[in-house]
Amino acid sequence: MSTSGIRSSIPVALVLSCIVYAVAGCTFGGQVQGRGGPSVTLTEQASPSALVTVVPDAPSGQGLPGLVAATTRPREDIEIVQAGAAARVLVAAQSPPAAMLTVPGRPAAPGPDATSYQQATYARNVAHWHTELTSDTQKVATSTQQTQSAWVSALGIGQKMSSLPAAGAIGSDLASECSLAVSALTGLEQGAGDTFGGRRVLLLYAATVDSIPAAGELSGDVVIVVTPYLASAPAASAAQAALLSAGATWAGILGPETPAGQLDELISSGLSHDVVTDILSGAALFANDSASLLPDAAKVLAPLLAPLRKPGAAAVISGYASTPGSATTNLNLSVARADAVADYLEAHGIAASRLIVVGHGASNLIAPGPSAANRRVVVVIEEPS
Repeated sequence: MSTSGIRSSIPVALVLSCIVYAVAGCTFGGQVQGRGGPSVTLTEQASPSALVTVVPDAPSGQGLPGLVAATTRPREDIEIVQAGAAARVLVAAQSPPAAMLTVPGRPAAPGPDATSYQQATYARNVAHWHTELTSDTQKVATSTQQTQSAWVSALGIGQKMSSLPAAGAIGSDLASECSLAVSALTGLEQGAGDTFGGRRVLLLYAATVDSIPAAGELSGDVVIVVTPYLASAPAASAAQAALLSAGATWAGILGPETPAGQLDELISSGLSHDVVTDILSGAALFANDSASLLPDAAKVLAPLLAPLRKPGAAAVISGYASTPGSATTNLNLSVARADAVADYLEAHGIAASRLIVVGHGASNLIAPGPSAANRRVVVVIEEPS
């Protein structure tokens, strides 16, 4: 991913589990306590998600087994496709659901005429119940993790990858890999009867990033492209702009030296977050040929603060410009405008580590080139599911 205009990578602060209460009816305690509350079913909450990976050969995807193991979550569809003239599916499977455990409900409170001894007994019972609930919740999380790990191991991703010839990444371009990934994703959605709620990640190992995917081909996808070389800043920016114009909600171009942990974080974030997109009118934020926020800009930006203050939320801030002026001037202006929005958010308590800034110049026009409508900022907020 280009470092031009970027504050930081998306952090991982994902809420991976929660307690779901389900009424099943049971008793707890004796005559003093009365009937207990409804039983509690513990499980890890996970919305359906999809990870589609396109690889040209064995060397390009050598880290896939570890990556899948680090990012897999319950109810996730995984498909690994080999690119090339005779494209084929190497892995297609859905991860098992989260473990579940039903435990007795909260002890019922004693009646209004209870003695102090009965009240004290009730307090001890509730404290014990909470202790048991915490222990059982951890047991569910551990069981889910063990089940997911066993499932990933049984997929045999490493063996299937090693069987591919080391043919190099020749002919593996961004446009063709996008088409393969979208085709695979369409098949998954038709089979599952689900759109995955926007939690769809396309991981592409492309040799070149200069080809352009078709307009509208990507629909709400997080697209991560890993190249065998570090693309120049202009090439990476152009590829990002092309992917966003094609409909991606977020796009990153990463070189071969990208740490595995960073790639894990980006994928986990895409699989675990809901996406909210706000298109902010540039005319309401900036004067023509300016990146300084207008006095009334706060009225437009203030509504972004509440969703960004949620634990685990992050934002990609994309700046755009209209066509008058040189390409370099417009690119710099678009970055400065996105930076100005990020500065406002930081000044109001949003950590810089949760903001990514991308400038697109005069690309992706939505009106005639000189129109003020092209002077805009698009903020994509990723919220925990």
